[in-house]
Amino acid sequence: MSKILRSPAEIIESRSDPDEGYKHFSRGLTGILMTLVLVPLIILSILMHHQYKQLLQSKELDQLILNLELAQSTIEKFVAELQSVIKFVAPHNQYQQFLDPRELEALFVRLKGEYPGFADIEIIDSLGMQKSYYGPYQLEGHNYTDQTWYKEVILHGAYISTIFSGFRDVNHFVIAVRVENPEQKSDWVLRVTIDEKTLQNFVDTTSTSYSYADDIYLIDSFGIAQTEPRKYGTIGEECLLCNIQGTANKSLAKAIADRDTKGMEIVEKAFKGQQVLHATAELANTPWRLVLVKEQYLFAHAWVLFKIKLITIFLCCTIVAVIVILQISSAITSHIRESDNKQKKILAEIQHTNKLASIGRLAAGVAHEINNPLAIINQKAGLVQDFIEISGGCEHQKSMEDALDGIQNSVERCKTVTHRLLGFARHTEVKTDEIDINVLVREVIDFLAQEASYNQIRIDFDLDQNISTIFSDRGQLQQVFLNITNNAIDAIGKNGHITMSSRQVDQETIQIGITDNGPGIPPEVKQRIFDPFFTTKETGKGTGLGLSISYGLVKKLGGNINVISEVDKGTQFEITLPVTQPQQDLETNERHETVNN
Repeated sequence: MSKILRSPAEIIESRSDPDEGYKHFSRGLTGILMTLVLVPLIILSILMHHQYKQLLQSKELDQLILNLELAQSTIEKFVAELQSVIKFVAPHNQYQQFLDPRELEALFVRLKGEYPGFADIEIIDSLGMQKSYYGPYQLEGHNYTDQTWYKEVILHGAYISTIFSGFRDVNHFVIAVRVENPEQKSDWVLRVTIDEKTLQNFVDTTSTSYSYADDIYLIDSFGIAQTEPRKYGTIGEECLLCNIQGTANKSLAKAIADRDTKGMEIVEKAFKGQQVLHATAELANTPWRLVLVKEQYLFAHAWVLFKIKLITIFLCCTIVAVIVILQISSAITSHIRESDNKQKKILAEIQHTNKLASIGRLAAGVAHEINNPLAIINQKAGLVQDFIEISGGCEHQKSMEDALDGIQNSVERCKTVTHRLLGFARHTEVKTDEIDINVLVREVIDFLAQEASYNQIRIDFDLDQNISTIFSDRGQLQQVFLNITNNAIDAIGKNGHITMSSRQVDQETIQIGITDNGPGIPPEVKQRIFDPFFTTKETGKGTGLGLSISYGLVKKLGGNINVISEVDKGTQFEITLPVTQPQQDLETNERHETVNN
């Protein structure tokens, strides 16, 4: 997975835009989840489609084979019945009797009474000569010795012909049976001609009985239609489907093999843009094959409904999966982004803390080194003042006294700076007092009221009167509020206002806000405002220690400081303090003080 989908950190390293890195990660994660969900769904849908189709085809083929077998059996029984009747009415001892035209006519009348489709009847001797005939045609005296059908009946004992017109010029077929004559030790043949309509009517009746088929008809071995097809040809001509190559279908072949049906063939054929099932079966002891044509599956409606349901379920599952995957990808990416931001923030705080510690140690060393020369300068300046007073005055005494005052004021200023540096570097002991934060805020503003008034800056108060008193260090809080408020006054310059606010966050926490309507802090500056010695003021107007010292003091008191600023709209410092400083923090501060001492 790590090779397929790189982590956001790796992507961000290779790209200049972090957001683009997270977008790339989200797209990659979405693609993988889509693949893991949709590929099995597609495979499952294809398998369901295939299995259900096979099930319907199996049922369809079972139905088709069943109807084909029933029709085959019915027609075979009908033809066998005709053949049996003819054999039954031709006993071997009545040859001489049937040579009489009247006896033959009587026999024909009986047969025609049972089967109106009988056209004529004739008696043929062992030499192939017609000996007696009854019917509507002039066919007496024919010699059938060279006829194929005669040779077949002599050889096999019975013969059924295909449909033909012959001398009669009427479509008919012939059933001929060989009858043994023991008295003359020779055989004779009874030949009956049956009108094609008899076979057609029976096939039509069969087609009506088995309404499953769209067409049922008979063909001979050459594909010539022996009965009239409803759609696929004309009687006496080659069937339309016979010249069309069938499509191999393993399901069809397996279904036929499972039924162990001999002489049966089922193939799919395309006819006029439509797929049809073309089933044929041999009719035993006849020259015909039964043809059954099915244009549409019996379960076509069920198949269409199944496909609609399957597609609907697939689309619904796909849509739901896509929505869920997008939500999951977005949530995971947001979580990773948030974790990365928190990690960066923690690393930045650690780096800032380390920087403060390093600069604090440096500041402490610098302060100690500066304090010694300052003490000497201050001492020497005082000595010079003593000399002036002892000497009783001189010509330029006033100028010298003013210069000495300037030196001492500068020394005091330097002492103040070094004191701040030492305070920044050391963990001074926290003196815990019960403090009304509203009163403390007003006291701090009283120190700055004159300067604010001089710059025409209005200071407003929005203090929560029900705020809890806190236990903290009064002096250090005063220094924090003074530093931040001073910065706000410097940022505004002239004509502005500052709002001092307080509110109860919860039972254990309060928040003090210092808001100004100054020029705001640019994002690139905002990242560094708590760095020691970082300042945007002109040279000589700031040391860059105010906010860094304030940051350290708030952290030491167990609180937190946050800055909200927008260019041209002002800046708000939010100082969060605990109501009661944890005992653990007090013990830690005491240990630090002991170690430093």
